[in-house]
Amino acid sequence: MNDTGDSCCRKFLKRFGMLAVFSIVLVWWLAPAQAGWPKFLAYSARPNPYLTDHAADVASLYDGLIFPLGDWERSIPKLLGVDGRAPLDSSWLAEARRNLAALRRAGATENLLDVSFAANGTWPTQETLLSPEFAAKMARYFGRLAEVAHDLGFRGVCIDLEYPYPRYELDHPQYDYSTTTPGQLLEAAEREGYAVGESVLDAYPDAVVWTLPGVVRGRPIARAFWFGLLKAMAERDAPGGLHLGMEFTYSLLDPATILASTRAEELALSTLADSTLLSYWQRRCSTAPGVWPLHMVETGGKGYPVRPWKAEITELRHEVALLAAVTKRYLWSYTGTPVWYLYTPELGKRYGLRKQVFRRPDVDIRDWHRLLREKPVLVDRTSPLWPWVEAIRAYDQGRLSGEALCWRFGTPARWWTLIPLANPKNGAAFSVPEALEVTPDPGPAFIGRDGVVRWFVWENLDPRGAVSPRTILDWWNTDSSAAVFVASVWSERPRDVYVEIGWDDGLLVTLNADTVLDHRAYPTRGHGWQYRDRYIFEDQALVHLPAGTSTLRVLSLNSHGNWVFSLRFVDERGLPVPDLRFGLPNDPCGRR
Repeated sequence: MNDTGDSCCRKFLKRFGMLAVFSIVLVWWLAPAQAGWPKFLAYSARPNPYLTDHAADVASLYDGLIFPLGDWERSIPKLLGVDGRAPLDSSWLAEARRNLAALRRAGATENLLDVSFAANGTWPTQETLLSPEFAAKMARYFGRLAEVAHDLGFRGVCIDLEYPYPRYELDHPQYDYSTTTPGQLLEAAEREGYAVGESVLDAYPDAVVWTLPGVVRGRPIARAFWFGLLKAMAERDAPGGLHLGMEFTYSLLDPATILASTRAEELALSTLADSTLLSYWQRRCSTAPGVWPLHMVETGGKGYPVRPWKAEITELRHEVALLAAVTKRYLWSYTGTPVWYLYTPELGKRYGLRKQVFRRPDVDIRDWHRLLREKPVLVDRTSPLWPWVEAIRAYDQGRLSGEALCWRFGTPARWWTLIPLANPKNGAAFSVPEALEVTPDPGPAFIGRDGVVRWFVWENLDPRGAVSPRTILDWWNTDSSAAVFVASVWSERPRDVYVEIGWDDGLLVTLNADTVLDHRAYPTRGHGWQYRDRYIFEDQALVHLPAGTSTLRVLSLNSHGNWVFSLRFVDERGLPVPDLRFGLPNDPCGRR
């Protein structure tokens, strides 16, 4: 019954590969350039005379470029000037002005001016979070950013929150709770995000605002800052909208996960935001999926499949076509090496552009440019993936709930959850093994890793099937931990289906008390979630679902660091089983 190990992974990849080839053929033949294709941006570019002289070439590929300044606290005074002082280096502004004028004339109108928070910068710390003076400084600096963006003709601004991520966790050692509380830090971060949002809109009322990376349920301090920004924009009904630059789709995922990812953050937002914020989001905002054309040659991850460039770009075309079919407003691409020009020695000499050198000699940027000019999009209603495109559109139109969208992708939207428990590897006495047998009930108490725990319902609402116990614990003290999740599965008829999983670090899955997959053993270094630096599903097993209700249980183990698992039910093609229903025990079909 249980297929595990490398042979199972090979079967898994083979199934995905067959589906991908079939779908690619459909896309290739039935996806000409589309007038309604999302706006496509490239990260990144710096001012250069090439962008002025060859703006039409750039505009034939991209609708805009993202221009990074660098760390906001240093780059704004240096390159833009602030507080009435001229910039220390005025050449950036002069060149950027010429670039933007030429790009806009050529039709590339969606350019963004980007700043980031430095990994070792002054924010966030306890002092900068709680300082009104620092909050006022942030407002002035980001107001200046938006003022310059408006003056130069940028469509808006991009705020990259990514780099100080360890300090976004409330259990970081820099925070001293003898004088403040975690709640006060979160309130301060939200106030500062709100002040930044107000200052940006004061200077540029219809600015498009992006944030990187595009994650709603992120680490708590960054999340609080982001919510403050969203609230400021929602209060003014800012027409440009707030857009999440999603990096999850950098990986060439399986087709169903690609489609599901486009609404994962919006569904997460529905669990955290009030009706006012949700209404604003649905009218003005979006998730902007990003792709990484050079992932194969630029990734630092181990195990990424090495194959001919032509095969990689063909699958990338498939990914872009799927994303374009359901993305609301923006797509974008990241590359460490700029690919918005084709190098020649003459261009290099004239504009100082460097030659793009890759570890693989068969990489041909012209293939990427051809993809962008052709604008592929899935339009074939006979495609095996079309039902999930329709499901996403039904969700957007209010004809399908977020919970039902998860069901269409073969995964529970809600779980009974018992957390935090001790990891049985080093705390068996407090790992609550009986949780794998009892019917969840919020009443009884259990002694878990740190004391009393009780069952509660976690509104996961992730159509990818990804569940993050770190998110449930708000990233607080999650090392050496365990959690148990329980859901019910309802099938109208008896059938054989596959259960697919990914995990970090250990996982046990049972169905009606029978072990389906057992990966509780993991190496000392842990087990990473993304298989081969690409897939969030690594193993699967064929199971029999009887007619009616079955009980699904998951034991998730964490050694240290990241803690996540993914689970869904699929058919023999590797596509989600769309007509299963999920709920909680004694509630098999859900209540919404």
